[in-house]
Amino acid sequence: MSIRPNQLLTVLADCSGNQELVGIGNDALDTDFDALGLDSLAVLESVARIGREHGIHISDEEVHDLGTPLALLNRLNQAQSGGDEDTDAEERLPVVVVGAGPVGLALAGELAAHGIGVTVLERRATPETMVRAGSVGPLAVALLRRRGLADELDRAERETVERYRAMADSAAGAVGHALPKEHLAGIEKVEHADASMRRMRVEQPALVDILLRHVAALGVDVVWEHEVTAIEQDDRGVWVTVAAPGGERRLRAAYAVGCDGGDSTVRRLAGIPLTGTEATLTGRQSVVEFEGEPPLEHGFRHTSGGLVAWGLGVNRVATLEFDGPPAPDAGPLTSGELQDSLRRVTGTGVPIARMAAGGRFTDMAYQAAEYRRGRVFLAGDAAHVHAPFGGQGLNTGITDAANLGWKLAAALDGWAPPRLLDTYHAERHPVGARLLANVRAQTALMRPDPHSSALRDLVGRMMDVPDVRRFVGALLSGTDEGYGTDGHPAVGTFLPDYEVTDRREPASGRGLLLDFTDCAALRTIGARWADRVDIVSAKTGRDDLAAVLLRPDGYVAWALATGDTPRARPLVRALRTWFGTGRSPAGTPAAPAGARR
Repeated sequence: MSIRPNQLLTVLADCSGNQELVGIGNDALDTDFDALGLDSLAVLESVARIGREHGIHISDEEVHDLGTPLALLNRLNQAQSGGDEDTDAEERLPVVVVGAGPVGLALAGELAAHGIGVTVLERRATPETMVRAGSVGPLAVALLRRRGLADELDRAERETVERYRAMADSAAGAVGHALPKEHLAGIEKVEHADASMRRMRVEQPALVDILLRHVAALGVDVVWEHEVTAIEQDDRGVWVTVAAPGGERRLRAAYAVGCDGGDSTVRRLAGIPLTGTEATLTGRQSVVEFEGEPPLEHGFRHTSGGLVAWGLGVNRVATLEFDGPPAPDAGPLTSGELQDSLRRVTGTGVPIARMAAGGRFTDMAYQAAEYRRGRVFLAGDAAHVHAPFGGQGLNTGITDAANLGWKLAAALDGWAPPRLLDTYHAERHPVGARLLANVRAQTALMRPDPHSSALRDLVGRMMDVPDVRRFVGALLSGTDEGYGTDGHPAVGTFLPDYEVTDRREPASGRGLLLDFTDCAALRTIGARWADRVDIVSAKTGRDDLAAVLLRPDGYVAWALATGDTPRARPLVRALRTWFGTGRSPAGTPAAPAGARR
């Protein structure tokens, strides 16, 4: 059924707060938006609402080119009737996420928390059981906790700790109940300046299980045995062709995100190139049971043959041999191959009674040249491929998802400021580049040649200095990274330590204006953005902050120093930059700076 003129005018009136539009009636249809007092935000919000109700989508760029309600009405009805050639799509979706690993599921959760429909496509039939990561980094932990997953993470860590204790009790030469230490290239001296920002011992399969339950509760559709075979895009959306058990499916989405790992199909089909360095080593890892007591020392052991690590995950053993990458046709890792590698590295036989899922890895370090190409985005290993040294990949991937999720939601909801989606690449690409650089440095430190060994010894002695240990901790956790500063040094950084004291609990995933001093002026200024930013009283352990504006991903967009008087202009500028045009107290959108009303 076509969208009627009075339906469109009613939605425009609701989104703009200008109820006179309904009274004007059809005379308003052929009048310019500017003459009707409708700014771009109100129009985009109207289009987003109609799109959700009628299952259609037209791009922001198209909307900006339409000058009157009549032109908009005609375009909406064209899209609904299939005039944009969407009629052969089996489904029309706001977002398709490819890959049901932790990054894809975290992104799906972010989108669903904002009310955005999302479907996750996974080529596997079941979740992967291989322990690719034995822990979750501090930033990812903080973000997941803020999405209501604290209890589940705590439970999973307790279970992991019990398994560590059992492993420790069975080891030759008791290692006690200590969890594995964080390390730089096997140097186990890493510290964190902020004790609240800690790594959690939650293995990747357990995290995936938590996230699957989380997204299911939010209504996300995770579809297994669906392999993407083609991606095409135009200025209105993305076509995703999928090979499924019931035959080929063709889906239409506003956006598609590749979270499908280092060998990303989405990246390849989108034509996004990789740049970086080739592999020089072969790593092998698996969860094993040895014959008799574990014959290896707990932790890292550097030898003339390479490196062996035991206990970085429960019953998990890994070797590094610096003799080049594995053959392309090497096939799956076997217990015999792992035993041979252990013999070469340690110089002695290490008999394996049973081996669970295992695999190989290398030190190739590649990065996608673009994290966004049109309506296709990349996150996690699809955007940055590297060795698992320091446990950084999962932490960085979930932070990618947190950065992208709220921005896609803002675009689909119609209030995204101009170029908001472009900030995803601008902010996350440098983070990935720095990650690859420190992984390459760790590779150099772990080589068994005399020069690298001497350098490793020197770095180890430098890490006896507390400030150096904390510097390395911040480097590996990403807590020292920011998105640039503007005024206060907190701007652009992640804010870990705050507690909401307001009786009103803020909604998950929205922006937050945290008031640490009960400042009425802040609430007056921020009220214009109350439909997307919660204004709450809070407290923090920092004595240099009187208030902060937090983006939904936890990063500071604006900060007020303790003792300073809040000025409207800097705060309004930050709110407009990240949350679009605000509304006036009467409900009508506030005109952007320099706009004509």
